[in-house]
Amino acid sequence: MKSDNKNAQDKLKLLYILDYIGLPLTNIEITNYILEYGIMDYFTLQLLLGDLCDSELTLLKPNNGSEYYSVSKTGKAALEMFRDKLPQYFIDEVESNFSRIRKQIKKERELFGHYYKRNEDEYIVALQVTENSTAIFNLSINVPDERTARKIISKWKMAPEEIFGHIMKALTD
Repeated sequence: MKSDNKNAQDKLKLLYILDYIGLPLTNIEITNYILEYGIMDYFTLQLLLGDLCDSELTLLKPNNGSEYYSVSKTGKAALEMFRDKLPQYFIDEVESNFSRIRKQIKKERELFGHYYKRNEDEYIVALQVTENSTAIFNLSINVPDERTARKIISKWKMAPEEIFGHIMKALTD
């Protein structure tokens, strides 16, 4: 019986984290954050994510070639009903650690860059800026090799606001 209570509390913890972040997360993102803070082990996490999806407390939706977990309406209702079962130290820990993560995820999703191989001697680099889930800037560039593609992505990741600003200034001046 004790392991059932721990299992239920771990599901509640996972729901709380997903709800607190307030953004859909990939399995890799969830796994990295949960393991980084030692909240639970990998195998328990994967089992619980599956259970939460099966019971429709979380949703798994595809978007841009990835699948994202989010808390369903049923999950939010369950969280609201049983939130008092979460220890206060856990809530405090999530609020201090995951606020930074939420900001980091938002920034990464607002300024997006990747590349892919189109054929033997051609790569496509895609750069994007989004605001409120709407793309406000898209740029695709054909480059001759992977080295150039990586260099563009690296520079974009280091200073996307500056690069976007230069492009907008060049286009509007």
